[in-house]
Amino acid sequence: MKTLSLTRILILGATLWLAGCSTTTGTLSRDPVAYLRLAGVTATDTAQVDDLSPVSLTPKDQQATLRIAPGKHRIRVLRSGAVVVDRSILVSDLQTLEITVP
Repeated sequence: MKTLSLTRILILGATLWLAGCSTTTGTLSRDPVAYLRLAGVTATDTAQVDDLSPVSLTPKDQQATLRIAPGKHRIRVLRSGAVVVDRSILVSDLQTLEITVP
């Protein structure tokens, strides 16, 4: 009888101990990001997003990709000082927008 009672207490204790072990779940958040791919660019081209300073493009296979924040932006591409692209765009989170530069 004592052994049966001791066994029940051990089983009950083990069950309560295991029930107390739990996992927590959470949400991983990341910064919102969008991409702008410029096709047909040359090594002398520069890009300007909104009123930020112009960025020299280093094309790979005549393409350059810029990481930008989602939202509305004004994109300008300059070649030898002349504006070849002047556009207003709207990009959403995780979107890649491609603009062909003439």
